[in-house]
Amino acid sequence: MNNYVLFLITLFCWSPTWYLIKFQLGYVDPLVSVFYRFLIAAIIFFIYLLIKKQNLKFSINNHIWFLFFGTCLYSINYVFFYLSNTYLISAFPAIVFSTVVIMNILGETFYFKKKPSLKTLIGALIGTFCASTGNMVHQRNLNNNFPALQTIAYAMLYGSIVTLLITQVRGAELLFEYSFSYITSLLYLSIFGSIFAFVSYLKLLEKVGPGRAGYVGVVMPVLALIISTIFEKLEWQIDLIVGLPILIIGAVLVINQKIKSN
Repeated sequence: MNNYVLFLITLFCWSPTWYLIKFQLGYVDPLVSVFYRFLIAAIIFFIYLLIKKQNLKFSINNHIWFLFFGTCLYSINYVFFYLSNTYLISAFPAIVFSTVVIMNILGETFYFKKKPSLKTLIGALIGTFCASTGNMVHQRNLNNNFPALQTIAYAMLYGSIVTLLITQVRGAELLFEYSFSYITSLLYLSIFGSIFAFVSYLKLLEKVGPGRAGYVGVVMPVLALIISTIFEKLEWQIDLIVGLPILIIGAVLVINQKIKSN
């Protein structure tokens, strides 16, 4: 698939998710909603793989990497993003998520021993390390010829199980809300915000590398802020007006520095 198509699918599937997470908060514990989201996505994935008669048998070592990948990308980071959404307007976690593009470059340095410039290192100090680690684990898995779809399917399954364990440690009840808004937002988050978005993003990551794929994280906060402005009546105060361009410019500089170094 064309890189621009992958970019647009990822962008437009992910951008509304930060607002839709708001409909997952309330009666159901936020972490239980994370569990439902990735469990549903994993089930759909496995149904598709079974229909296509894809291999689902892997070694213990592979499953350990599936677990690591899923814990990083489909559990821990979303636990924090959902919890943050209970206190913040939806676009702000999206802005924080955009720093993953910077952390991807730090992650490449840490995991694959690629030495960046000083400017890249300074920029990479800001971010969400867990999601970036997930990206790097996926890159490592691809380098070791792990099949992409099966990897994502098992990772989402394991990520949902890890989140379920976290909910039990927190003492959260496994409740479900039968409202139209909860069910439709959950289905969007599971199908478009998880399956289509992650398959497209990780395919883009595979084809163009973490640097160029990171442009998704540069554009996404802008769309998320527009959504928040329309639906949540976000007021653009001076700190947001000044801070957002600085974040975007910083991310672009780091990405461009990485691309040039390649």
